[in-house]
Amino acid sequence: MRIGTKFVIVFFLLFFILVSIGANAQNLRIELKGKDLENKNVKLISIMDNLSNLEQEIDSKQLSIGDSIVNFSVLIENTSFVKIRIETFDYGFVAQKGASYNLRLMPFNFDIKDSINTLFYKIELPIIIENTTDNKLNRTIYSIDTTIENYLVEYKKEILYYRDKKKVDSLKKMVYSLIDTLQNDYVRDYVNYSIGKIEFSAKTVNDRKLKAQLFYNKPILYDNIGYMECFEIIYGQYFTEGNKVISKQNLNRWFENNNYFSLIDSLGVDTLLKNEVFRELVFLRGMKEAYFSTQYNSLHIVNMLESFIYQTKFREHVTIAKNLLTQFAKKSFYGSKAEEFSLQDIHNNYITIDKYKGKPLILSFVKLHEPSCLRELNMMYSFVDTLKDNFNFLTIACDNSLDALFNFLVNSNVGVRYKWDFAHFGNNWDLLKDYNVVVFPTFILIDANGTIIQNPMRKPSEGSLVPFIPRKEIIKEKFFLDPK
Repeated sequence: MRIGTKFVIVFFLLFFILVSIGANAQNLRIELKGKDLENKNVKLISIMDNLSNLEQEIDSKQLSIGDSIVNFSVLIENTSFVKIRIETFDYGFVAQKGASYNLRLMPFNFDIKDSINTLFYKIELPIIIENTTDNKLNRTIYSIDTTIENYLVEYKKEILYYRDKKKVDSLKKMVYSLIDTLQNDYVRDYVNYSIGKIEFSAKTVNDRKLKAQLFYNKPILYDNIGYMECFEIIYGQYFTEGNKVISKQNLNRWFENNNYFSLIDSLGVDTLLKNEVFRELVFLRGMKEAYFSTQYNSLHIVNMLESFIYQTKFREHVTIAKNLLTQFAKKSFYGSKAEEFSLQDIHNNYITIDKYKGKPLILSFVKLHEPSCLRELNMMYSFVDTLKDNFNFLTIACDNSLDALFNFLVNSNVGVRYKWDFAHFGNNWDLLKDYNVVVFPTFILIDANGTIIQNPMRKPSEGSLVPFIPRKEIIKEKFFLDPK
């Protein structure tokens, strides 16, 4: 065989190997169809872990006018919960590793966001699974959830107030009848822990006995949402309400001194937490609980989690701890750098946050058709002339189109007198998430270096701008009002 021929054979062998590896790497395939998809940005979101619930954008596709189909082909490590996100609307489902999904978006009016604050009142995308290779995984989970919800609606009093064990046992039979021998472990575990939540809430089984049945020396199912929801119900308030082995005084002292070892050793006094891995999971949930509690200093929680990352030997717990720290940073804005943006004004200029370096910025997010926003803008108008030498002002309009902002500033009797900067958010929903905007209006104070000082800050009608008025202006105003 000639050298050239050998080279060609080797080349094609390598080519097919690489193609095969690439094909196997993309182990989740999703196709979404729908006539309302045109010109939309469609995102695929994963939950990085089911304790921090930190989200990560896996992929996104920008569709053009006339497009009605989008495809995702991505790699996931385990069967896990994912979301399809369009603007402020989500659809979530359990994505099985190695499966494909054909989804359809049913007719949907995306303009509903102009009449309802969909950042606050969550509305699910009407998406259905038309075809899938996940062996009825999502269909069964939906049947389980629906059966439990309907049963609880009918027998809520008997189960949660009278603790009727017979009613709970009847529910268990109904739920277990929904699964068959072909279902995978994920579904069977999902059922067990979904029932566990009911039994714990109804108190039809002794607490310690139930905890032992569910968690003692059992595998930790990090990716199973049924397991983690049950864990959340049972151990979600362990630090503040759920144990008799740690006092709040000792807990506070350990936080202050960053004494991780005393805390983790004390958790081990609980015989149900003898397992080192599960004990650390309870610790991590407790740190999340403590951070959002007013009883403890959040900085101490951050310091202890940072120390924990170097103490634990479990890879999953390092990931969860880092995700918790990221999530905490997203929820606590004081001292964090303001997110960058580039937004268009009505003159087709692009405004960036760098424009306002050198003076503090009062940033406001509004919807121009909402009376509460118009009231605050009018109140801010009365302060702008007094504060403009020492402060910058930028209002970001979050209405459906830039035309709404143009009409407001140019054609309305009110808007024409507002002389500070206005820009349109450009349907950049991530920007609203970055600044934690869930209600309108939202005001944020950013210092001269681009660092967030208050998020949210109080509204102008609540007196937030009064402390910034220069003293000479207060004296002048008092003189004109009261010459005596």
